[in-house]
Amino acid sequence: MNRAIISTLVLIAVTLPVGAQQYKDTEDTPKDAVVKRDETVKPDTRYANMPDEAVPYRRFTKPYYDWFTRGDTLDYHGAADLRPDGDPAKLSEIAIGFMSPIQNNPESVFGLPELHGAQLAMEQANARGGYKGKPYALKIHNESALWGASSAELVKMLFDENCWAMLGCVDGQNCHISLRVTLKLEVPIVDVGTTDPTVTETRIPWLIHDFPDDRQQGYTLADYVFKTLKLKRLGVLRTQTRYARIGVAKFNDEARRMGRQPVLEVKFERGDKDFTHQLQMLRDAKVEGVILWGEAAEAGLILKQMRAMGMTQPVFGSSRIAHDPLLEIAGPAAEGLVVTSALDPTRTDPKWVAFRDAYRQKFNEEPIDYSAYAYDGMNILIAAIEKTGLNRGRIMDVFRSYQMKTYQGAAGNILFDHTLNNLAPVNLAKVKNGKFEYWLAPRQHGHEGPSADLQPPPSPANR
Repeated sequence: MNRAIISTLVLIAVTLPVGAQQYKDTEDTPKDAVVKRDETVKPDTRYANMPDEAVPYRRFTKPYYDWFTRGDTLDYHGAADLRPDGDPAKLSEIAIGFMSPIQNNPESVFGLPELHGAQLAMEQANARGGYKGKPYALKIHNESALWGASSAELVKMLFDENCWAMLGCVDGQNCHISLRVTLKLEVPIVDVGTTDPTVTETRIPWLIHDFPDDRQQGYTLADYVFKTLKLKRLGVLRTQTRYARIGVAKFNDEARRMGRQPVLEVKFERGDKDFTHQLQMLRDAKVEGVILWGEAAEAGLILKQMRAMGMTQPVFGSSRIAHDPLLEIAGPAAEGLVVTSALDPTRTDPKWVAFRDAYRQKFNEEPIDYSAYAYDGMNILIAAIEKTGLNRGRIMDVFRSYQMKTYQGAAGNILFDHTLNNLAPVNLAKVKNGKFEYWLAPRQHGHEGPSADLQPPPSPANR
C-alpha cells in the first residue's frame, strides 16, 4: 500500500452501545415506575466495573447484547501471526517504537516521565541479556500537539525502523489516530498514559491499555462526593481540552444517573492565569463543591484565587492535578483538596520501592504515575516478546490472553477487562498539612481475576 496513503489514514470510529446489566433500583427511582429486573445478573459482569448508578437503562429492560463484557471482544481472525518471524541473528537490535509528547507540547510534563519509565525498563532488560543476545532499542518519536500529526509516526516505526510494537500515548486523540493506522499496519500498541476510555471502545484488537481511565476516575469521584459527603449542588470547572471534556463527561454520566447533575459547568484555556470570572459564576450558582478537571499549574492558581475570594467550598479533581507542582503553586490554599490518583507513591511494596529507587538513581528525579505505568507497560511488552518471539501477530495474541487477568507491577495492581483496559480501583488523595495522603478507593463491583503469567524477571540489581 502507498505509504503516503497510510500516513494520512484516518478511519471513522463506529460508536457501539455500552454494555449494561440490571439490578435493584436506586432510592431515586420513582415509586410508580415500571421496572423489569433480572435478579440473576452478577455485578462483576458489568462493563468497566460500573457502580450501580452508572449502569444505563437499568430501570427499563435488559439490552439485547452486551458489548465489552465478553471474551470475544477482541477477537482477531487475520493472518498476522503467519507472517515470517524476525530472525535475531540477522538483526543488530530489537526495535520498539515510542511516541509521547516530549517537546513543544504542554503535555510533555507527562510524556518525559513516561519516556524515562520506558527507558529504565528497557535498560534493565538489556542488563539481563536483551533478546537472545541482541539489545532492545527505543525509537523515540514526539507526539505533536497538532491533531492528526501522529498518523505518520507509526508508519515510520514499521517501515523505516522495523519496530515490533509501539509504546506511549498521552493525548487521547493522537492515540485514536495511531490506533486506526495500526488497524491496517497490525503493529501492537501498548498505551501507557491515555485516560480516554473510548480508545479501547473502538474494539480494534491491536492495543492494550494500563493507565486508569476517566471512567474509573469519574466513578470514584462521584461515589465520594455524592455518597460519602452527601453533596448535592456541584459545579464543574475544566480546561478546554479533550482530556477534560471526556473526563468530565464520564463524571457527569454517573452524577446524572444519581440525580445529581452539576448545576453549572464553566471552562478555561490551558495556560490561563486569571479565573475570576469563572469563579464568580460558580459562587453565584451557590454550589456546595467544585469539580476541577485539568492540570496542576492552573489548578494551583484556581485554588489560590478561589480562597482569596472567600470561597470555602470543597474542591475535587482529576489525577493530573495530583502532582507536587500543585502543592508548590497553591500553598495553604490546597488544604482539603481531594483528587483521584493513578498511583500511591507512599506505598512500601517491594516492586514499587525497587522501581522508585532505580528511577531516582538514573534520572535524579521522583517518578510519577506516568513513569510507573510506562515502566510496567514496557515490562509487559518485553515479556511478551521473550515468550513468543519476533512476530507482531503473536505478540498481540499474548496481550489478548490478559483479558480478565491481573498484573502486579511497580504502579500496583492492574486488572485488564475484555477490552484490555485497566479497570482496577484508583486511589484518592487528600491534601493535609501540605502533603497528599492516599487511600485506595473501594471497589464497588468486579473481581480481581487470575494473575497474568508474564511478570517481569527481576532486574540484575534485585536478583
